[in-house]
Amino acid sequence: MTEHLITQSDHQAPVEPLPVEFANTLSASRGVLVEGLSSPAALEAWLRRCRGLFPHPFPEDVPIRASEQQLLHTRMLRDATRRLLTARIGRTAPDPWDVAQVNRACALSRSWPVLAWEGESAPRAAHLRTTDTATDARAQIARSLVALLTGDHSTLLRICRGPGCVLFFSRNHPRRVWCSDGCGNRARVARHRERHPGDRT
Repeated sequence: MTEHLITQSDHQAPVEPLPVEFANTLSASRGVLVEGLSSPAALEAWLRRCRGLFPHPFPEDVPIRASEQQLLHTRMLRDATRRLLTARIGRTAPDPWDVAQVNRACALSRSWPVLAWEGESAPRAAHLRTTDTATDARAQIARSLVALLTGDHSTLLRICRGPGCVLFFSRNHPRRVWCSDGCGNRARVARHRERHPGDRT
């Protein structure tokens, strides 16, 4: 069993909470679903791109490698995450299988805080983990999902109502209605065409 020392670093300001960003790896373009985790390489790229959103980010010098099996398990967790977010937003009963998927993923990785302090450098907090990066990432995502669904911010979760959009977002501003300005513009254009069917402007 390998152990990796992960140094805490400043988090980047997230666009959305980690579980929402994870759920949004499935998107849509012109009415066709787009799989953002289409291959192990795509999963590795997403983990590198979003490393700053994780509670215990992976240092840049730690290699990120994902297998086909890890990709399959990650996509299963992603699909369960999407259904659980939908259930929370719609206030409907979740599928017990999805709940079990998240709980299983939460237990995939063991980690604990340690003190990293060498020479005269300032002491810093670090985390020791006992699994590979891709597996630990699934555990962190699942734990973040538990925190999101059970916390006060769960009431801010929304599904974008933009035409053809399948993305989630956290309504961090009372006037926010769409996941992006693009979806808002498309919705306004669609409403205009419904009201003025002969107008092509």
